[in-house]
Amino acid sequence: MSVLKGCRVLDLGIITAGAATSAILADLGAEVIKIESPTYRDPFRLWPSGESKADDDMPPLFRATNRNKLAISIDLKQPAGREVMLRLVASSDVVVENFRRGVLPKLGLSFEVLRAANDRIILASVSSQGETGPDASHVSYGSTLEAVAGFAWSTGYQDDAPVISGRDVNYPDQVAAIFAASMITTALRSVQKGGPAVHLDLSQRDLTSFLIGETFVAASMGEKIRRGGNAQEPFLLQDCFKAADGIWVAASVRETDLEALSTLLGRNIQDDAALRDALAAHITAQESELAARTLQQIGLAAAPVQDGAGILKLEDESWSHAIQCFDGKRVKGFPFQIDEQPLSIERPAPGIGADTATILSEIAGYSDDEIASLAKAGVIELGSA
Repeated sequence: MSVLKGCRVLDLGIITAGAATSAILADLGAEVIKIESPTYRDPFRLWPSGESKADDDMPPLFRATNRNKLAISIDLKQPAGREVMLRLVASSDVVVENFRRGVLPKLGLSFEVLRAANDRIILASVSSQGETGPDASHVSYGSTLEAVAGFAWSTGYQDDAPVISGRDVNYPDQVAAIFAASMITTALRSVQKGGPAVHLDLSQRDLTSFLIGETFVAASMGEKIRRGGNAQEPFLLQDCFKAADGIWVAASVRETDLEALSTLLGRNIQDDAALRDALAAHITAQESELAARTLQQIGLAAAPVQDGAGILKLEDESWSHAIQCFDGKRVKGFPFQIDEQPLSIERPAPGIGADTATILSEIAGYSDDEIASLAKAGVIELGSA
């Protein structure tokens, strides 16, 4: 993939929001250098067990957000480490970070400092609450972000507790990465056309609220908003029902479906309760595939609720690029594809500092003796490729 060929990204991102942003840029062909520290690793290297793993046994979460990247290890808390970083900034296009607000300036790497080193640099700051405001320095996770953004309030069932998406979905992080990568590519175009350095303020909270903003607008106009679970207007009935094989089937029934549905079910449906009972009975009596197919044949929107194994069976039928096979393993794929220049996974997630020596020599211009001296002083870490 070569859409971003020639673009160099310094990736200070960790966990999902930052690291997944630069992973998309890497998939698009950018040269992405993952920067960790001898004293601080990306926490995803340790998830989910909490125990350190060998480089060749990385957790799936880390593999997914760090494939196609190079890796360097620099202690940015040391003045010499900061100097190494700025030498890399001088010949790079983008810096991605999702530290807690204030960390980058404390390291002596504020946007002003980066811009002084490279007047065409793009700093993409992906943060929980944005660069400003009373909550900017707060620690947040997907669960708390969904709470403050209103997302958890809008999900779940009426008169029941709000629902959070959880670590495996981590909605605010996942969508932030896609939007952030898009904004970075837009900023790159601006800079390439002669524009100045850019600092992108990418707030996960703002983005999550924006995506359900219509709900808040309606509430501000006096409309009473209540959680409805799977129910949603204008459908007469929208829910999931368990089939005979134990697999759930999702179905949405419009008013215009009633006549055909009554014929299929062999009963005259008079009210909402009768509709629910009749549809549940129909699905419960059959295996999920058959139940969904009979409903689809009369024009209803219906489908089995797939689990992970079910999704994998539908490769090249329901999806083609969401999951990939690399190095003999199933791995997370791509959120989109470009037919003329397909995205691909060229290299696995790197070990700690796997490319430190090469990067310092070929990009930053350090001699072998200088690299050895930096390693001896603990400024850098020379990992194994």
